[in-house]
Amino acid sequence: MMLSALLLRKSEYQQLQAILAKTQKDLGADLVILIDRAGHEIASEGQGLTLDHTALASLAAANLAATQELARLVGETEFSIIYHQGRHRSIHISDVARKYSLVLIFEDSVSMGMVRWKVKRAATLLEEILQESRERKPTREPGVSAAPSFTDAEIDRLMRHLSPIADVEGKV
Repeated sequence: MMLSALLLRKSEYQQLQAILAKTQKDLGADLVILIDRAGHEIASEGQGLTLDHTALASLAAANLAATQELARLVGETEFSIIYHQGRHRSIHISDVARKYSLVLIFEDSVSMGMVRWKVKRAATLLEEILQESRERKPTREPGVSAAPSFTDAEIDRLMRHLSPIADVEGKV
């Protein structure tokens, strides 16, 4: 499987955070987390009941992968939403641009219709930002220079005083 790195500018990351924050606030969700399909957290908002975000992201990604296989087995191209209803809290996992997932943890007092409506809007906004990021050719940010390139002789000259031989024998 070929994985591609997600490179976000600071402004793009701040936009993602703002969307997650609004979704979390509007729904009173405990946690809203954007993950990639490999199970890595990209951004999150909310207290999350002191959950292990790494474990949550990994398990949500695995859950989505298993659900996609179930969809294939029954003749569907995909199931774009996964919903687990608990006694006090529920988890909603939805697709974002077929490469990412939005995971929400929320209390039972929040209506599922409201969750689906808010998540659909958030996913659309997130997809726009992520698509722009993927289409952009990697460039250096203004003021950031490329790493300098040195020859072996220059490195030897610069690092000569750090040589283990100089430390042991007192030579420079």
